[in-house]
Formats: sequence, C-alpha cells, structure tokens
Amino acid sequence: MSNQLLSVVDAIDTLVAAYNQEVAEFDQMVENEQQLQIQNDKLTALVKDYEQGAAVVLKNAKSADQQLAQAQRERDQALAKVKDLTITLAAYKEIAGTPKKLRDKIKSYKDKLESQRLATEQQKRLYQSERKTTAQLKTEISELKNRLAAADIVQIYRGDTDIVQTYPYHIGGMVEGHDAKQTPLLYLHQSGRGGLIILNKDDEAELVEAPKGGLRPKKDTLELCGNWLRRVKANNWELTATDLLTLSNEDEQL
Repeated sequence: MSNQLLSVVDAIDTLVAAYNQEVAEFDQMVENEQQLQIQNDKLTALVKDYEQGAAVVLKNAKSADQQLAQAQRERDQALAKVKDLTITLAAYKEIAGTPKKLRDKIKSYKDKLESQRLATEQQKRLYQSERKTTAQLKTEISELKNRLAAADIVQIYRGDTDIVQTYPYHIGGMVEGHDAKQTPLLYLHQSGRGGLIILNKDDEAELVEAPKGGLRPKKDTLELCGNWLRRVKANNWELTATDLLTLSNEDEQL
C-alpha cells in the first residue's frame, strides 16, 4: 500500500490529546459564560440604578433633563450590551451541549480504532501463518531439490565404447561380499550391456561379474519395464514426476 497506516497506539494518543484539548476549551467557555453572567448581573443592577436615579431626577427637578437624557443613553447602551451578552450566552449555552457530542464522537472513533486493531491483529496472525507455511514450503522444496540432485544419474565418463554414470543408490547388500553402504557406478557398453562397477576388498574398481548364463531379467521385471517405457514413449519420451518416483513391486503399479 502507498499510504502507511497510523499505528493503533499513535491513533489513540492523538485522539486522547484532541479530546483533552476540546475539554480544556469547553472549560474556558464555561468560565467565560460565568464571567459574562456576572457582568450581566452588574449591568442589570446598573440599569436599575439608572432608572431609579432618573426617577429621582425627574421628581426633584426639571433642570435635570440633561442628566436624565445622559442616564437614558447610558441605560440604552447598557440594555444593548445586555442584549449582546444574552445572545452570546445563548451561543455559549448551545456550545455547552457539545461535550456529549464530542464524547459520543470519541467513543465512535475508539470503537473504529478497536475494530481496526482487531482486524490488524488478525491480518498479522494470517501473515505470520503464511510466512510460517512459506518457510516450511521453502524448506521442503530445498530438501526435495537436494534429494533430486543426489538421486540424479550423471554421466561422468564417455569413451569410444564405454559410458560411466553415477548410480546414486547404495547397493544394500545386493552384491554378495561387498560393503552394503557402497555407492556403485553404472557401466554401459555400446552393445547395450552394462553392470555395476564397485570397489573390491583390495579397494580397486571392478565390474561385477555377470551371473551364469548371462543377464536374464525375470518376466515380471521385463513386464514392469515394458509398461514404464511405453508410458514414457506415449509422452514423447518426456519424463514426468510420476515417472521418476521410486517404484516398489508391492506398493506401486504402472
């Protein structure tokens, strides 16, 4: 993603800081409202005093018209100011109801953040699970590659009539009188005949002797080989993973 997501902790800290700022501003507005109310009370008392003073002036002497007019002007100014303060107080009272809205909004933000946090944790768990699965698959693939590389038959020599290839399987006691852990080489002659080359007791390479009467595979062995070769031939001599599986006369069928 191109936009980096804000972490849950940073988002909550930012939200709490914004809430604290809103509460501080609300407290200041309440204080201002109280101050305005005090001024309003003073002005109201002043107007009352002006009205009482005007009455006294009118009662005592007509020469006090100028003072009365001044008192009336001051009273009008005070009334106008009271009206302005009343409007301001009404506005503050309207604003005073906003903390509940703010709390509701903050709660909504917290709910959304919690939902996002849970979704993020779930994504994190899925990501970790996928990483674990990917790592396991990589390990299995690496093991398979190593096994395939070790099991691959590689030609290490080719002469006029002779071909020598690796035979990456232990003879497992197949050849009597030789080390069962020995890994032989496969010798092929241009005539199509071949055999295993292994080390003798003197640690010298020798071709295993052919059995009496020559090589005569059993009927079942030839049948198995025929089925395998025909299957590969039908695939234009392209080997598949199934073709390369180790065959067992007991468990595998062609």
